[in-house]
Amino acid sequence: MRIGTSFARDWQLIKAARSLRRQDVAGPLVRELLRDAPPTLVAQIALIAGRLGEEDGAALLARSEKGLNAPTLMEGLLLMWGIPCESREVAGEGITIILLGDESAFREVFADERVAVPYLASYARALQQDAALEPGAGGRMAIRFPAQE
Repeated sequence: MRIGTSFARDWQLIKAARSLRRQDVAGPLVRELLRDAPPTLVAQIALIAGRLGEEDGAALLARSEKGLNAPTLMEGLLLMWGIPCESREVAGEGITIILLGDESAFREVFADERVAVPYLASYARALQQDAALEPGAGGRMAIRFPAQE
């Protein structure tokens, strides 16, 4: 406890901090920008999202242990973000991660699908160069990691 403060005040601050949600200003801001944005602005934001995904993926890859493969890193990351996913392996073809989250799960992480798609695609490619983000069945996205030779 700091000198000159009371225990009761400090306790109230701790309780308030625990009950407040994380403040996200960027998400609503980007949603507002994209709502009626001209195509050129949407394209510019998508380029930035892609660049950030590539940088973040490269940083994760640099920090990770040698034994972890790209699909495992990506699946762990998605689950940590609260985006449910399912991993399927086909012998000789590789691993596909199907994103099961609804729109609300994506909104918790990304402001808009137009940000999520380029970010996730670039992130996956940073982890494994030939990875691809594809539309899946029922509007769900899938990230394909071809088998490594």
